[in-house]
Amino acid sequence: MTVTLIWLIAFAVILFLALRAWDSSLGKVVMRRIPQALQLGGDDRWVWSIALAVLGATFIVNPISMLLTLILLALFFWIAKRLGCWLMRRVKLH
Repeated sequence: MTVTLIWLIAFAVILFLALRAWDSSLGKVVMRRIPQALQLGGDDRWVWSIALAVLGATFIVNPISMLLTLILLALFFWIAKRLGCWLMRRVKLH
């Protein structure tokens, strides 16, 4: 119960700060980073702020599991990128 309460408080604080910073700098950074297909138009502020709040609150409550997950995702991405580059060198496109 305590962990849930801490998560909810962290979620609310991060959501408030993300919504408040959206117009100044956060919105510009997010819009530059995400592809056009993922941009929703007027709802971007709420969707990305909630996503950041969920990730931030989870990181605050359970940082070790979150770090291990991020390390595994980075490792899988790196392996997939290397494998893709290797395959593209081996395939003849003409």
